[in-house]
Amino acid sequence: MSKKTASPTSAASAATREKAAQLRAAQERADKKVRTYIIGSVLGIVVAVIAVVAYVISQQVQAQNEAANVDPAAALGIYADGRPIVVSPTGIGEADPALPTLSEYFDYSCGACAQAETLFGEQIAQGIKDGKYNVAYQPVSGHALYQLPAVSASLVVAQKAPDQWLDFHHALMAFFVDQTAKGEGRIVGDLDKSAEQVRELARGVGVPEDVVATFPVNAAEEYLTKAGETWKATTVEGREGFFTPEFVANGKKKIELSSWDPDAVIATIHKELGVK
Repeated sequence: MSKKTASPTSAASAATREKAAQLRAAQERADKKVRTYIIGSVLGIVVAVIAVVAYVISQQVQAQNEAANVDPAAALGIYADGRPIVVSPTGIGEADPALPTLSEYFDYSCGACAQAETLFGEQIAQGIKDGKYNVAYQPVSGHALYQLPAVSASLVVAQKAPDQWLDFHHALMAFFVDQTAKGEGRIVGDLDKSAEQVRELARGVGVPEDVVATFPVNAAEEYLTKAGETWKATTVEGREGFFTPEFVANGKKKIELSSWDPDAVIATIHKELGVK
């Protein structure tokens, strides 16, 4: 019996199949390496993102802790003794002794104070710019937690970004008017939310970010205590109680406002200060 031998065609087919199997195996190994590389890269990116997020959060927590535990004397500087923010035609600092001085006692969380500022606060500020008088802005008391970060930040801005102070002061008051109109207490009744809102208001009027970053959540309690004690120890003609807002001419006489019409208010203030 003769033996059968493989035909050349069958041998070629077997070689082709073997070669194809080798190529598939090689491709699978290459694909596996690519998948391993991709997975490793993705994991590396995820770990890096987690690390960055963790760092950012830790920095925020650190900043919040520092803001919450700041030394009032260090944060408030010259204002730590409870003095007012004095604005003269040349800027924040000392009153011009050649000009009369209007003292305004207020609270950033007092609805009437905030309303007064939005109605005629800018006109009062214009009188300063026009060289008519000085204004001693004196924060006192406090009706809501919003007052604490607002006063704290206001005193910082007066020192570190004085050119933005008047606009910042107005923005702080305008926000409280807005919240009152909406019947909102969610922010102004919460210390941390108020502090964040105060920072946003500061950014909105151009206070530099490096100054905003130094805002304490609350460095104002001792300041307000000292300011209140000085307020109540000062004898003022016509004062029958301690209510905000209160306007005083030259530290001696309370200015009675018969209405809150802006033109009437400014006319009365000018008359009591003896300016035109």
